Amino acid sequence: MSKQLANLLFVVATIGWGSSYLFTKFAVAELQPFTLLALRFGIAFIVAYVVFFKRLITISARTLGASVLLGGVMCAMFTMFNYVLQTVNPSTAGFLLATTVIFVPLVSMIFTHKLPQRQIVLGALVTLTGLCIFMFNGSLAFDTGSLLCIVTAMLFALHLVINNFFARHHDSLQLGVYQLGFAALFGAILMMRFETVQLPQTSLGWMSLLVLAVVCSAFGFVVQSVAQKYTSAEETGFILALEPIFSAVFAYLVLGEILVWRELVGAFIIFGGVLLASHQPKAKHIPQHSMSHSV
Repeated sequence: MSKQLANLLFVVATIGWGSSYLFTKFAVAELQPFTLLALRFGIAFIVAYVVFFKRLITISARTLGASVLLGGVMCAMFTMFNYVLQTVNPSTAGFLLATTVIFVPLVSMIFTHKLPQRQIVLGALVTLTGLCIFMFNGSLAFDTGSLLCIVTAMLFALHLVINNFFARHHDSLQLGVYQLGFAALFGAILMMRFETVQLPQTSLGWMSLLVLAVVCSAFGFVVQSVAQKYTSAEETGFILALEPIFSAVFAYLVLGEILVWRELVGAFIIFGGVLLASHQPKAKHIPQHSMSHSV
């Protein structure tokens, strides 16, 4: 695979991830969070397993155990993501969840005991400034939905750091696919315990579920696992930083969402901080986990 093709696939995947905010918004209007999680990742696992059957039929116990842990973390973070989209607009969630690129090296620092690089620190400070502007609602309190977005971004970061650790010792494609299956399994258990089992009631609900499962999950995770081997961290970071732009565009085109001036200023600063943090000097080796994503 050429670098140009890898970058093109990343752009397509990023457009898909940008649309996931909108389609999740539609899906949670008809499905409860655990039900959506179980159906989304259950379908994604089936699709990915059928496509990559020969690579997945044989798996070691260690890789299976790593997939269980990753699936558990994925279940937690997408449960939170589903709750977020019940209260937060897709464009708002897109910009706030872009802060994952800031939290990844900070979470990694906890495990590696290494200080983050200077551009990460600067990017975090710029992003924090943007967050304060974006989330401040004119009173002494901050918007609860926006705070939930930040917690979700931290969970995404935790998943990416753990995923990167396991990917060094296991087959990355197997990890990517089997964690989808375990996330679906955990979601199904929680669905049976806390929710009423149901399916989408409208064509929009079914379309949203299938887009989330096939495009945003099955396709997105495979692209993330494979394409990063053929492109640079700088290019990957820039492409993934475009995700909140795509989410805002979809929200505007379909829902007519327009950010108020305070949110626009905050979003612009957040975007600048994300770009600053994702820029890596070519002379230094940067672990792939710092630019990974999965929505």
